Amino acid sequence: MKKFLKPANIGFYILMLFVCFTLGLYFAGAIEAGKNQGLAGGAIVFGYGVLFGGVGFIASFFIAYFVNTKVIVKINYALLILLLATLGSKYFEFSQRNKAQKEESEKFNPAPTTPSSQTEPLGMAKFYKSETSYPIPIHSKVKENNEMGMGFFEPNFYENPELYFYGNLKLEKSLLEHIPHDSITFKRNKYNQFEIAKAPPYIVPEYLKLDYDKLYFKIISITEDFVEVIVNKTNGQTSYVDKHGGKVIYWPEFLLAMHSVEFFPNSKDKVHVRSFEDSGEVNTPHKFMRPVQIKGAWMQVLLLDSDFKTIGKVWIQWKRNEKLLISHNILS
Repeated sequence: MKKFLKPANIGFYILMLFVCFTLGLYFAGAIEAGKNQGLAGGAIVFGYGVLFGGVGFIASFFIAYFVNTKVIVKINYALLILLLATLGSKYFEFSQRNKAQKEESEKFNPAPTTPSSQTEPLGMAKFYKSETSYPIPIHSKVKENNEMGMGFFEPNFYENPELYFYGNLKLEKSLLEHIPHDSITFKRNKYNQFEIAKAPPYIVPEYLKLDYDKLYFKIISITEDFVEVIVNKTNGQTSYVDKHGGKVIYWPEFLLAMHSVEFFPNSKDKVHVRSFEDSGEVNTPHKFMRPVQIKGAWMQVLLLDSDFKTIGKVWIQWKRNEKLLISHNILS
């Protein structure tokens, strides 16, 4: 019993506990135990650390019983150096990641030369002004031959008052293993409507009309946990957001929710009887086209007159070679 309570052995028990706990965390990372597990990912990784630590702690008593005390002292030094080296390595990695994220954040957001109390981002303020000047219906600002992207991301500001932006992703790691570099904060005004409380000045989304609860970012790519979106449509700057912090809306679903669509000015595309280019053309005079079905690159629409009465059901081609052929009206 006295041998178990020697200072060298007690130190050995403690060092084995921490070293094996750390080994468990690395093992969990190597086998991607927490990948694609959402909020449970961190707990799973921690569980591996506890399991390894517990096994190492119990094993240390057997080792201490059979191994000479002088050898235990040498093992203690080795374990201590290994533990300190691991902690130093992780601290350096964490510092480098924070530095990289800070540089990415400041790339489009240089520090002001004079103090400012402004919280309303300049980019958003300009976008508000231009957007509210449009009468209803709101027309899309998508220009002919612009890159389509995959669709749109709509933040769920009802349940998530803050939308976080991420950069420098390691896609093999979970959301919990990344640190956001920026965010948009939402709040309700005195009319109980949502508005932007704080946001980076470079933010210019694809659509912004919060008095109608409309905020969309164009999607460039998507992963299990993240969506890459264009955060500034004027210069193409992109960032990543939590996929589960809002709704991913692909082009067909988005267009079917529109009030109406129309060809771009000077477009040579025609209205067809069926969903292929060689089908007969339809020349029925109409005021609006309302989407009702999408099949590949073709869209079935209702032809409406000025009183919104249906006067026909036809097909139009809405994209070609990943380019949009139509504009769309979000609100009625």
